[in-house]
Amino acid sequence: MRKFGFKFFSTNFQTAPETITECAEFALSKEDVFMEFTAVTVTTDEEFKKIKAAIGNIEVRIHASYDGFDASNSELFQRNKKILASAQKAADIFDAKTIVVHAGYGHGKKHLEEAGRQFKLFNDERIVVENLPYYDNNGDEMLGNMADEIAYIRNESKCGFCFDFSHAICSAAAQKLDVDKYLQSLFLLKPTVYHMCDGNIPEMKDLHLHFGEGNYPLKHYLNDYTDENAYITMETGNGFEQSNDLRIQDYNYLKAIL
Repeated sequence: MRKFGFKFFSTNFQTAPETITECAEFALSKEDVFMEFTAVTVTTDEEFKKIKAAIGNIEVRIHASYDGFDASNSELFQRNKKILASAQKAADIFDAKTIVVHAGYGHGKKHLEEAGRQFKLFNDERIVVENLPYYDNNGDEMLGNMADEIAYIRNESKCGFCFDFSHAICSAAAQKLDVDKYLQSLFLLKPTVYHMCDGNIPEMKDLHLHFGEGNYPLKHYLNDYTDENAYITMETGNGFEQSNDLRIQDYNYLKAIL
């Protein structure tokens, strides 16, 4: 059974706790819904415990903060460890099975080898490295967009893999590569978890559109490039939405096209 995840930042609980608890109530009524929290570093252990108490017995997955994190830069290793430690503490509190982590920035062997070294030193079997766009929305080069780069980091560190569809499509567009062949190369790496939203091919920016707002062939992607027991976080919507209506609409959309 595929499971679908609602995405939040840990700081959202301080600004709109009712939205998260309402979402949790919906999740508790389903067998195939989980929640993913990005562990913002300012969130304390006590605040994470309050979130856990508020959402009840819902499965949670964790995403490490990517603000200031760059495993391809040796000078940032201590800062990277500190950022990751916040996510690891959150994963401990929620008993999360995975922690999604970005590799960082830069193209080329030097950046890749440093990322592999740092991921090995992080030494946490819950870590899953996420494929990234070729460029971020500011035009900076990002690391970990090709299948061989993801495979290298995994081989060095024994981590898992988070397959982000939109990141892959944006990367393929930037390199003028065939989208389906690109997706297939990543799917063959046997992802641990998935991220999905809608977007517009051949747009190079990750738009995080709600399902049905873009032109991605989502039925094809969902059925052909996710496994039957996939954990799929719905990374839809730009900015925090106070109402859960669109989140539930996205869940129903994916259920309908399975």
